[in-house]
Amino acid sequence: MPKSLRCITISLNDLPEEYRIVLGYLTYHSGKLYNQALYLLKNKLAKVNMFDLYNKLNSSIHLKALQSRTAQIVLDELVRAYKNWFEFLKNPQKFKGQEIKHPKFRPKRKPHRTLTYDRTGFKVIGTKVRLSLSKELRRWLREKHDIHVKYLWIETGLELREELVKNIQIVPKGTGYELHIIYEHKIENREYSGNKVMVIDPNSGNFMVVGIEGIKTPYIIDGKGLKSLLRKYLKKIAKLQSLKDNLKNKGLPYHRVEERISKLWVKIKRLLRYYAHTVSNLILELAIKHGVKEIYIGDAVKNKNKESKLNSVADQIWSLLPHGKVKKYLEYKALEYGISVDYIDESYTSGVDSTLFCGVSKENYTPEGRIKRGLFRTSLGLLNADVNAVRNYLKKLGKFDLETALGRPVRLRVFYKLKGSSSAIPLYCGMGRSRGGVNPPVVVRNALSVQTYHEAPHL
Repeated sequence: MPKSLRCITISLNDLPEEYRIVLGYLTYHSGKLYNQALYLLKNKLAKVNMFDLYNKLNSSIHLKALQSRTAQIVLDELVRAYKNWFEFLKNPQKFKGQEIKHPKFRPKRKPHRTLTYDRTGFKVIGTKVRLSLSKELRRWLREKHDIHVKYLWIETGLELREELVKNIQIVPKGTGYELHIIYEHKIENREYSGNKVMVIDPNSGNFMVVGIEGIKTPYIIDGKGLKSLLRKYLKKIAKLQSLKDNLKNKGLPYHRVEERISKLWVKIKRLLRYYAHTVSNLILELAIKHGVKEIYIGDAVKNKNKESKLNSVADQIWSLLPHGKVKKYLEYKALEYGISVDYIDESYTSGVDSTLFCGVSKENYTPEGRIKRGLFRTSLGLLNADVNAVRNYLKKLGKFDLETALGRPVRLRVFYKLKGSSSAIPLYCGMGRSRGGVNPPVVVRNALSVQTYHEAPHL
């Protein structure tokens, strides 16, 4: 039975002060050790080899402050990043258009970086995780802060099976920390049979428009609530950034403003992750309900980081919308049901009449049919412009008919404000949940995403 890695993310908001100090030292030494090793590699003072780096840095206080295997993982991550960069320079086509950049130094003032414990450095006891600390760090904590701890005990509130936990990461986020528990998940081949095609058009206000072969009803996953929240947070960040610049120009301390900005960005990232998981669950449940075997998503979202003619605010919100995350989450969630997820070419789909028996090409492109934003005039009457694009996707796949997605659209809202209530309500036919109000997601969530080593954000 195939296996994959999943991640449970827990925000460590209510830690005692001594634990925050310990976590601060651990992530600090992780970043400083990374910088020292990168200096040796850049100046060709060590081989691109984890063991050679470890021997050269054996006397480093940053290496001694970490548990030995944890320090090796920090060096191994750097070595793999270096090798990937070399491989990219030799053969860029191998990376399918992705650009691999040279590893960079962590900031001098705040070098805090993700720290990873493998099975030699942690133990799971009940609902708690016990992390090992090095002798050097324990001695420093006693002398400098009068903190007497041999292990770091963190309450997760979850019953964990130690044999399934592969590693545990401490990730600095803003001014706080997150605990990432990476565990092994067995992919079960569930009994499921489907033969239909689902196509999805990614947009902004209509976050994703879903059409299913042979199903008259199109589904629109609303993105206006998310955009509203993003505008609110970005407006706060802009004001704080202006305040920070004024303080900086006057030579006054601005670290507190910087911390507030960092906290807001952490909020945004958590919000986007929550939203992406909710949308991917909705799409998967729709696929199972209607017997879908293949899912195709418009490929325009792959070009988000290219230059745009949109104004700065609209461009920033568009670049933040988590279309790529939805696809990534949907891929591994649909795998258990044998459903494939892939991109489809979007060219000319927005300006071709989907009700005509013609190809989706430049010759049949009639953008004047889009009489106003969100409305397209077809040979059968007016049609939602995004639904028209979805039908053209099906045309490209050879699934054209005069019934699919021509019914009245059903709008699914992830954020739905209830008067005087903050309870969750069903969205559509019991699929998914809708949070009352527009609060960010809860503290503990099951972020079931394929986990790879990654850089921690700046503290």
